Amino acid sequence: MAGSSGSGLSANFWLVKTNNSGNMEWNQTYGGSDYDFAHSLVETSDGGFAIVGYTGSFGAGNANFWLVKTDGCGNMEWNQTYGIADYNRAYSLVQTSDGGLALAGSSGSGFSDFWLIKTDKSGIIPEFPSWVILPLFLIATLFSIIIRKRLFSLH
Repeated sequence: MAGSSGSGLSANFWLVKTNNSGNMEWNQTYGGSDYDFAHSLVETSDGGFAIVGYTGSFGAGNANFWLVKTDGCGNMEWNQTYGIADYNRAYSLVQTSDGGLALAGSSGSGFSDFWLIKTDKSGIIPEFPSWVILPLFLIATLFSIIIRKRLFSLH
């Protein structure tokens, strides 16, 4: 089970593992000096857990998506925050077939914008690999130089 322990500005993510009878085996809390509210939990394919919600303790702005990944005993392996504006709140989480995670929630002060994030298995949002950026930049620069030389040679 995942939820929040405490209330208001002192709330933290709370993960509770129970046995088949519902008896608690262990519990862990995760958070900082401000509010941290957990909303969704999945057991990951490696036997650990991923928890998502939102945080005022980490990241920038008033609230950010907060994703916490644990091992099977609840020990934090890594965490990531995601935010594009104030008031980003994650409410749902699924593990994808490639081992990554998909997070869904709202963004903006009116909570009117839907936001979907797809991460890799380490919580990183895949974009262009860093090795691709430099060659693309060099090609664009070279192309720009060639075009300029041709334009100036026509005059």
